[in-house]
Amino acid sequence: MKHKLKILKIRSICAKLLLLLILSGCATQAQFIFYKTGVSEQLKERAIRHCHGDFEILEEEEFGPYTRVRIECME
Repeated sequence: MKHKLKILKIRSICAKLLLLLILSGCATQAQFIFYKTGVSEQLKERAIRHCHGDFEILEEEEFGPYTRVRIECME
């Protein structure tokens, strides 16, 4: 009986954390996209797929052969 209560408590906590993750992921916050440096088509494709449409580039930072771009999705 004690074992079942612990399992229910853990499930409840996990469900609450998952809900919090889902709700916070829907906010319009800046996101990061990685793409191969010099391949702007890859950036456009990934950003459009992530944002489901328009996006704005906020900053770029190079990491070896890849570039990390901080984007903000437009509503």
